[in-house]
Amino acid sequence: KILRICEDYKGDRRGLRTRPLFIKYNMLKADQIYYFKLFQWIQINKLHTAPTNILNPYTLRDPKRKIPAIRTNYGRQALTYQITRTLNRTDIDIDFDEALYTFKKHCRKMLVLNDITFSIV
Repeated sequence: KILRICEDYKGDRRGLRTRPLFIKYNMLKADQIYYFKLFQWIQINKLHTAPTNILNPYTLRDPKRKIPAIRTNYGRQALTYQITRTLNRTDIDIDFDEALYTFKKHCRKMLVLNDITFSIV
């Protein structure tokens, strides 16, 4: 609704696609705010640096963190599961060692342009 107000759009609301407007105004969608806050949590608490005992001893291709075992969908919502799953994703390219201001700027840009949204699956 806010995007329609900013664009002063008077036509049928089904005719206005909002994805280009989110990119134009560099705004996060409601479900992307979850990832934005999760990335900040990972960076502030330095969770992106993995202890050597967690990683696989044979890291020939792609070092992955071990995801905690879960039994239900409720377990997928746990913070430890979400952090591990997020750090194992290959489509997210973020430098967690940047300063907080530049980290937030790059993180927001990456989320807006790549259309990464939250899912528990």
